[in-house]
Amino acid sequence: MGYYSQFDYNIKNAKVALDKITEIETLFSNDNNEDVSGFYNVSLEVDAENYLISINPIEYTRKFYDDRFFAEKLSEAIINGEVRLYFTGEDGEKWGYIVTPNSVKEITTIWVSMDELPYVTQFLNSIRNK
Repeated sequence: MGYYSQFDYNIKNAKVALDKITEIETLFSNDNNEDVSGFYNVSLEVDAENYLISINPIEYTRKFYDDRFFAEKLSEAIINGEVRLYFTGEDGEKWGYIVTPNSVKEITTIWVSMDELPYVTQFLNSIRNK
């Protein structure tokens, strides 16, 4: 038995180094690499100006035990911009990563009512401005 999760992502103007993209695809195509699972045989689509436009695993629902490893490798390929990786576990748990050049930050969800949202937003803005 294993822990299945659903994968999604959002790309925000992420320019990448093509040689690093090739390295990632090669690394994740190696089925002998024990660090690779859900992102096995992932393909990364890049446009003519070297901007990442899609992340294509074989399936979007898998055992993504390599989520952090993939995020770290992707951070090495990003020159500027960011990619957000989102996961929803079979039990409903949600987590993810903000991936920028050589940086991976863990993110999680916090559920608030629409009535609470203005107060949460105000609080977050106040601590950002310090």
